[in-house]
Amino acid sequence: MRRAVFGFLVLALGLVLAQAPKVDGKIAPGEYAKSFKHDRSGITLYWSVVGDTLYLALEGESKGWIGVGFLAEKTDKKKGADQYLFYMDGGKLVALDMFQTKRTGAPVADEREGGKNSILASAATYEGGRWTVEFSRKLKTGEATDVEIVPGRKLILMLAYSDKMDPKEEHKKTQRWYVEDFAF
Repeated sequence: MRRAVFGFLVLALGLVLAQAPKVDGKIAPGEYAKSFKHDRSGITLYWSVVGDTLYLALEGESKGWIGVGFLAEKTDKKKGADQYLFYMDGGKLVALDMFQTKRTGAPVADEREGGKNSILASAATYEGGRWTVEFSRKLKTGEATDVEIVPGRKLILMLAYSDKMDPKEEHKKTQRWYVEDFAF
């Protein structure tokens, strides 16, 4: 009986400690469980998995949009990548859930490929060319346009930014990086 009560208390304490980050465009100290700094891009990624939801934040410098993507495996360049792009329009954040239909070129909105925008919440601050973006999505959306995120399972992390806020900016003028064997 005591073990059952103790187990319940440990579980309850774990649930209290695993609070979801506040998606408000600001990263508080200790808000996220883990982080990763990509030195070449200067982008830092923060994340927490709470229940069936991934809370993700990006910090980085860019004169234009900033993005992150996931690829289950690299078989035909970027084809099949689940991508999230963030930019400001009139001082307001635009958050896009996109899918890479071709091996190269720009991704398209998930809705165009039979999916939906799977971003549950998003917020950002953009000041002096410095981004702080936070968003959340389900680990498994059930959509062919989204990569299933399984904590501990390796995938390819994609990071990108542009010198302009225009998401239709010529692809050759963007900066892109791949991080292989990344796991949440």
